[in-house]
Amino acid sequence: MTGDPTELQQVVMNLGTNAAQAMNSRGVLEIALDMTEIVEAQALSHGNLPAGRYIRLAVRDSGSGMDQATLERIFEPFFTTKPAGHGTGLGLSTVHGIVAAHRGAVDVKSQLGQGTTFEIYFPQIEPASAQADEGEGEATEVPVEYGNGETILVVDDDTPLMQLAEEMLAALGYEPVGFDRSPAALNAFSADPGRFDLVLTDEVMPDMTGVELSGKLHEIRSDLPIVLMTGYGRTLR
Repeated sequence: MTGDPTELQQVVMNLGTNAAQAMNSRGVLEIALDMTEIVEAQALSHGNLPAGRYIRLAVRDSGSGMDQATLERIFEPFFTTKPAGHGTGLGLSTVHGIVAAHRGAVDVKSQLGQGTTFEIYFPQIEPASAQADEGEGEATEVPVEYGNGETILVVDDDTPLMQLAEEMLAALGYEPVGFDRSPAALNAFSADPGRFDLVLTDEVMPDMTGVELSGKLHEIRSDLPIVLMTGYGRTLR
């Protein structure tokens, strides 16, 4: 398979951390990796898996498990069953986003008191020689998705980076509104919550972190899509 090593490591770390917390740091954690072939398309707990060859990552724990209602919401951003101050609810949503970006799929099995198993499926890539034989070895150009005037709130305390993001988004057909201070961005959003279609925010900022800002924005408008950005290797849970 092909993928971003840092993001794939993030998947393992987030799933391992989630398992450790579910077991209160005491129990059995198993991590396995194998290759499997899916003959017919399958319906998973969170999405569908087309037929094909896959690399499967399985993370199993002997923790408290989850009921069906919790299982259905685990990949929602900011959803968490942990007490206040013990997690952001972003760990599993980050996993889901990374897997989706790698054209993978997730299957989760869990029962209360019997632990949880996460199975991550990544498409297996054929060797380059086989692709060349089939005429698939040549690189294909990915079309750029242009906007249609959607308004995007951009927040980054690094002013040049914020301005660069504004320029790039404007060139793609969006209407960016940039701020280099998170409190100012929050005030602008509070004044007109329906104006914005998306928020792009840096995570590490002095006045208010991206996670803190995202939480306050969702208190005002819970359906707001938010993308967190960071140049640091910080784990968000």
